[in-house]
Amino acid sequence: MKKFDATKRPELLAPAGNLETALAAYDAGADAVYCGLGRFNARERAENFTVDSLARLLEYARPRGRKLYLTLNTLVKERELPEVAEYLAELVKLGPDALIVQDLGVLALAREFFPSLVLHASTQMGIHNSAGVAAAARLGVRRVILERQVTLEELREIAERSEIELEVFIHGSLCCSLSGQCLLSSATGSGSGNRGKCKQPCRRRYEIGGKRGFFLSPRDLYGVPLLPELRRIGVASLKIEGRLRSPDYVWKTVKAYRLLLDGPVDSPPELLAEAEQLLRSTATRRPSNGYFFVREYRSLIDADRLGSFGVAAGRIEKRVSGGISVAALDRLHLGDRLRLVPPEGGDGQSFTLIALRNRGEEVVKVRPGTLCFIPGDYVARPGWLLYKIGENGYDFSRQAASLPAGRHSLRVSLHLSASKWIASIAELPGRRWEREVDFAPAGKRPFSAQDATDAFGSAVPEPWSAPGVVAEIEGAFFVPASVLKSLRREFWAWAAQLLNPALANAAGSAALERLGREESAFGTPAGSAWTPEGEVFELPGFVPEGELAALRKKLRAAYGAGCRTFRVGGIYGFELLRELPSGCQVVASFPLPVCNSRAAKELQRCGVHAVEPFVELDQAALESFRTKSPLPFDESRRSEAVPLLVTRLPLPDHGVWVDGRGRRFHVRREGGVTKLHPDFPPDFRKHDWL
Repeated sequence: MKKFDATKRPELLAPAGNLETALAAYDAGADAVYCGLGRFNARERAENFTVDSLARLLEYARPRGRKLYLTLNTLVKERELPEVAEYLAELVKLGPDALIVQDLGVLALAREFFPSLVLHASTQMGIHNSAGVAAAARLGVRRVILERQVTLEELREIAERSEIELEVFIHGSLCCSLSGQCLLSSATGSGSGNRGKCKQPCRRRYEIGGKRGFFLSPRDLYGVPLLPELRRIGVASLKIEGRLRSPDYVWKTVKAYRLLLDGPVDSPPELLAEAEQLLRSTATRRPSNGYFFVREYRSLIDADRLGSFGVAAGRIEKRVSGGISVAALDRLHLGDRLRLVPPEGGDGQSFTLIALRNRGEEVVKVRPGTLCFIPGDYVARPGWLLYKIGENGYDFSRQAASLPAGRHSLRVSLHLSASKWIASIAELPGRRWEREVDFAPAGKRPFSAQDATDAFGSAVPEPWSAPGVVAEIEGAFFVPASVLKSLRREFWAWAAQLLNPALANAAGSAALERLGREESAFGTPAGSAWTPEGEVFELPGFVPEGELAALRKKLRAAYGAGCRTFRVGGIYGFELLRELPSGCQVVASFPLPVCNSRAAKELQRCGVHAVEPFVELDQAALESFRTKSPLPFDESRRSEAVPLLVTRLPLPDHGVWVDGRGRRFHVRREGGVTKLHPDFPPDFRKHDWL
């Protein structure tokens, strides 16, 4: 059993949908933030970052010892691989602390061609047991963000067996489905959650047997009671959900958990009260312990409450061409973040309140019970609700606007003695700066490596920075401050003459060239279809930690009985199949997503012989994938219906489900999970939802 270290605090990781929210998170005490660029991230509806704003944020975070993780955690089509490679090359230059990925093809590209990027496995990869963690480690992953639907006891066992870092969600909104296994948004014509385009059909009303409710809408996760045990388990990072949230929500939430993490493991009552007061003032749904306790699963769905988060702040009375008339149910103030939501629930429309009228007069705020008018062009009808999802007073926009431009990092190495100083820069291979010196032996305080890194890491000429100077000191000698300053100035003058901004991305450019050469010699695509023969053993997409031993036993028995073909629905399966003798035929199957030739090649390295292309691929994406795939396609199950949502929760199964548009669904309980199936044939191939 791993020994608990009470002095080691887990990282507090906060969401950032834009620059202002990231600064709010750091200001409140976040150790790290996670954010995304405009494409290929699971929250495309967030404002997200540009390369420029990301560079500026990194320049702010590094000297303060804060980290930044970038999300590239969606599935990628074949024709998008070149663009993803360009993204990765750009990230090498920026140097985020880690890259969060879902697609196995993206993971392989980053690991092979851009090895300086540290890789974290997204929760969208659906890793939920120790075998999955071990498989991820073999793929080069440094940290796994676990599936949300892992219990506390399962987490304890996974942590005991894990050799790499684990990250779990501690606070925020919850999905009803197992991560990466929800097709509901794309099947109902709204866009894929696996591409950051989810329209949250789980937050809408459904009817079952004459009763209407939000039967797929969980409460929010509230991790304060869980915090002591999560710390004892030794989780590396505690993650707050919410890249669509406002700066005030992020600041308050981070501040609350910072207070608790900086205190003793078992927080005293006064500290708990202070943190809970902060959290009560944020706009959320009703709190819960999430999926950490099976005994609470039946109460996790909040079927009688509107699925949107926040405080009901108004009701739409009338809509005219110039705006909406609102009956205020709560205080409204200029600067508040608001969301218009239809009575049946759903995505809604969010905006910042920049103008407010009462009885024809411009006002700053209104009290509950006031009939007011909000100018603007809004899609709303009488009876819609206005939810407050963020409050004014947490404005970091001026601080964000004043951030200096980002710089390009240099790796500087120093070897310093009393008679000679030598310095080199990794981005200038084969070149070095040397100076003969003559320093007297030190008296009380010899010149140290820290003195050297502090000196040479400052006053770096634009557009460069030297955040990680490495210094080796030989002997004990004294360096006058004026001489040190002169030597530093001389070194950087020498470097400035040789450095070219093009060098900043030399590694990325070289990797792209090598990738291009490999692409031209990628090999002959498999082309033909593959059909399994004989008995096929299925490794499902979800197998809890406590059922791994039984599954291992079944695998050995099946192999002993002559079974040689195995369908694998999650990467954990590759770890289990390693324990069998050779001669197995392995098929990567749904819900394990395979969307491009790089993912297929990665699976080929794992011993896979055929792949089932991901169900959400449209016909054009499927065919472009087929022309490059090194593995044949198994489409023998194409006509079979796949579940649109899979969850550990016991959903109502006493009748047909009907949504607001009359579409019908049914629920089945299979193998410890609940599956929502459509009573209509969703044809993913016809539409580009992915």
